[in-house]
Formats: sequence, C-alpha cells, structure tokens
Amino acid sequence: MMLKLTIIIFFRLIYAKDVHVLTTEVFEIVVDPPMFNWIADNKTEGQYVYQASLLNAPDLPSWINFVYSEKRDKGYLYGVPPKQPDTKTLLEIIALNRKNYETKIEKLNLIISNKIRPARYEVIIKIDNLNVEDVLDVDSPINITLKDIFRKHLWKASEDDLYITFLSSAVELGARKPLIPNKEEGIVVRLGSHEEFSEELLMLQNEVRPLWIYSSCPNVKRTSVEKIFRDAGFRLDWCFFRLIYNNNSGQNQPGANEKLSSVEESELLHDHWKPVSRSEISQRSYFHELLVSILVPILIMIVLASTLSFILCFHHDEIEDEGSNEFFNNLFHICTDYYYDYYIYRKDVDDIPSEETNQFATIQRATESIRSFSKNREMSMSPDPMLLSRSQTNSPTSTIGRGVHCRPSPPPYVRPKFKPEL
Repeated sequence: MMLKLTIIIFFRLIYAKDVHVLTTEVFEIVVDPPMFNWIADNKTEGQYVYQASLLNAPDLPSWINFVYSEKRDKGYLYGVPPKQPDTKTLLEIIALNRKNYETKIEKLNLIISNKIRPARYEVIIKIDNLNVEDVLDVDSPINITLKDIFRKHLWKASEDDLYITFLSSAVELGARKPLIPNKEEGIVVRLGSHEEFSEELLMLQNEVRPLWIYSSCPNVKRTSVEKIFRDAGFRLDWCFFRLIYNNNSGQNQPGANEKLSSVEESELLHDHWKPVSRSEISQRSYFHELLVSILVPILIMIVLASTLSFILCFHHDEIEDEGSNEFFNNLFHICTDYYYDYYIYRKDVDDIPSEETNQFATIQRATESIRSFSKNREMSMSPDPMLLSRSQTNSPTSTIGRGVHCRPSPPPYVRPKFKPEL
C-alpha cells in the first residue's frame, strides 16, 4: 500500500508544472480554460468552476489566496511567498465544466527563490474603486498605470526595480462590504523598491500626517497629488498612506519610518487577523453612574422633605382645626390621667386579692349599668327630628296630636255650660 502511494505521488510530481516565485514579491497565476486545454465559450458565463488546494489537503496555505472574477470568468492564485528559499509547494487545481460535467486536474509545483534585490522601502496605499482581480489581470493597464505614477511623478529613482510587495482586499483586512453587490470592495497595495524615498513622497507623508487619527477618510481631504491619481482613475484613501522602511541592512533614513504603528500594520497585512487579548481590552468603571443613580434621588427626597417641613412649620398658624387644637391643649391632662389610672391607683393584677377583685368588678358593672341607663334616658328625653317632622305633617290616618314624649296630647279644655242646678 505504501509503495502504491509513493508511486502515485512520484508520478504527480513528474507531471506537475513548475512555477518559480520570488520572496517579498506578489505572484499571480491565472486559472482559465486554456490551462486545461479547453476552448472558452464567451457566450456562457459561469460555465467553469475551479477549486485550488494543496496536494492531498483540503485548503491552500495561509500565504496563497484564490479569487474568482465573474466579470472575466477567470480565477487568480496570488500571494507573497515566505522567506523559505529552495522549497517546493505542490498545488492541485480541479476544474469542472458545468455544461458537460467534464472534470480535469492540473498540478502546479511552486518553487520559491530569493529576490536578488529585495525592497527596503515600501509605500502603502488604499484604493477604494478597485478589486484584487483588476490589479492581477495581465491584460489590464491598471497595474502598469499605477506603477507609472510612482516611477514618473513620485518616486523616479524606483524606475528599474519597483514591484508589488503586498496585495489584499480591503474586506479581508476588516473593511465593510459595499452595500451594492457590484461595487468595488477596495484594495490595499504595497509598492516596494530598493531605492530611497524621494522628497515628493516625504512631503506627501507630512501633508497627510494629520489624517492618521482617522481610520478611513475617502472624501476628507484633497492632497497636492490628488489630480494625478484622479486622472488615472484611482480614488485613494489618504488616511491609509504610509511610508515604511525595512531596516534589514542596518541603514536608516530620517522621516521614512514614522514609528506609529506602521510596522505593526505591515505585520498584520502579512498575517491573518489576530484576536485581541483580554488584557488589552479597556475596562469601564460604573462607579460614577452608580453614585449618580443613588445620590440624585436622595437629594431630591431631602429637598422635598425640607420644603414640606418649611411649609408646615411657618404656615401652621393659618391652619385652624378645632379637634386638633383641643387634643393638643388637653394632651398633658390625658397623659397625667393615664399615668394616675394605670400606674398609681391601680395595682398589678397578681397583687390584688380575689375578694377585692370581685367587689371592684361588681361596682364597675353597677356603674356601667347606671351610665348606660342614664344615656338611654337622655336619648328618650331628646326629641327625635324624624318624629318632629312627622308630627308637623297632616296625616290622613291619624288626627291625634303627638307630644314631645311621643304620647297623645290631652284633650283641649272646654268650659262647662252654666247649669242653674249647680
């Protein structure tokens, strides 16, 4: 079994096409129907589907990316090789023809070599109106035009060795996808050279330095070289403009490397996104909010209580309440009566003998009965207003007048007639 696998891998390596790539330089490999000996039909869009991966692996390495352009009906393999010269990376590309379901496999052997004159100086720019495939397309003049702007206007010393050292979509670096599906995502490009920065680039960096506090500003400021890029069809985001100096040879140039986080950004551009550690996240204190939420209600309550107390204290004379006045005037007498009744004249229940208790209860019952009798008598002597009102009305059922005590009145006095016998 192991012998068969060895033979299969050996034959795959033999039939793989060699592709030489250089370190620190972006390579691009066009994946199209001619690679698989197919004749492309321009009338049918999306006829071919491509899938690229490492040999005997499900995905590509971290430094290789694959993008498919529906507009051009092509795929592109691109990336920056790591600094591991004399190494080989075997890729496998599977193509599918949706029209007749024909499948073909193409193998590529990437051979990494060292760049003879690697770039020491790099310029980072962000272009908002381009996609990655626009720069990777060999037939597109955008790649040449972008380099010509730097070669002829901004960085004339880099005419012989200017090349792209990094290329990525802005969405992959954290930017938002456009709301319109067909709108460009934007790209981040790094152009490098072995020559030193020109005065024009250093002046341009000083010009856009105040914009570095913003994360994105496509329409905030127009620079002195804005017209050059606009005429060529490039819309730049100047908040992302940086000059980076790679100090590999021990040399340095004043003003080139601005130690603000440009080196860290270059490392992030080469690597995948790294999550933020918990210690780097700032902690927010809610002490002030808690203090305000407690003190404000307490202060409001104190102000209201003080206001009500002021009103009651200084406007008490104007309030007249006979029941309250009588109660407060007799409050001392009520307290003294209660004290004498329950603490002086009365003893504890356990100390009172049973005979005295029975005698006291008998006297108390007699007193209560006399009081109730007197109350009933007073009520019977007092005229009832309902009865008085009824006695004044002429009732057809009764002609007998009623007195004050609900008894019939005596008959009127009639003088007897004179009788001579008497």
